[in-house]
Amino acid sequence: MPDYTETLKYLGPLMSQPSIAAFCDFDERVWDLYRQLATQHGPITHGSREYLVVRMMHIAESTSNGIRMTATWALTPPAMSLLRDRYEQTVRFSWLIRNPDQNEYAKYDRAIFDTINAIVRRIDPKTIEREEAARGHPLPAWASTWTKEDRAKVREWSATKLETMAKKRDSFPPMSDTPLAKEGLARLYGAVYTQFSAVTHYNRYSIEMVEPEQGSDGKYALSMGDHWPGLLIHQTGWLDMIQCSEACKVGLRQDATIKFESLFLEWLTLSKQLQSP
Repeated sequence: MPDYTETLKYLGPLMSQPSIAAFCDFDERVWDLYRQLATQHGPITHGSREYLVVRMMHIAESTSNGIRMTATWALTPPAMSLLRDRYEQTVRFSWLIRNPDQNEYAKYDRAIFDTINAIVRRIDPKTIEREEAARGHPLPAWASTWTKEDRAKVREWSATKLETMAKKRDSFPPMSDTPLAKEGLARLYGAVYTQFSAVTHYNRYSIEMVEPEQGSDGKYALSMGDHWPGLLIHQTGWLDMIQCSEACKVGLRQDATIKFESLFLEWLTLSKQLQSP
């Protein structure tokens, strides 16, 4: 099993900038607090709600590390794409954790069948033949027997748009009476998800973000702006704080509200170090 903390040894040359080094160190302390509290939870039963939470957090942490890795090497476009993903992960996770309607978990679980069906329907027939030959029996044909009602049922999760989900999530009562718990996610939908989706999808807008920039040696090179790496890592820390605090308090029942609030105050102080575009 890979140790994600090992990747921090290979962060890029932008770590020489004090502000970026501080942002990376801060974010790692957020995840370190989560890991400590997750360990204190004790054994987790396979198939339990806690098991779902820790697996979701595994993907979240690896994405967060990916942002820090690419950003510190000035690989800005992939870092932007990953921050878009990190935002979506946080919105969907927080929607599930905060939602008083437990049916949302059932919708989330059922969505797996819609995804499997969409994948299988697009696989080359020869690939299916090879898979069936390797298995020694045909792949299940359950997807072809779905009724219209069945299809609607498994697509309930994807029917809610991400921006709508973020706004409704923000309308739920905060989990505690603290500034971090009251932070809203919807306000960054345009700045993070919409803007960086343009980069992910290679939209024309994203090309306009690339401009010639003169280096210290006097030479010009194409760049998306040297203010971006620090901003992307800093914003990742904010998303990580929200998701880690909610995962601990609700998903794993390990309340560290005061500790996460202390981190939030530190994050606000670090915000003053951001380089303006």
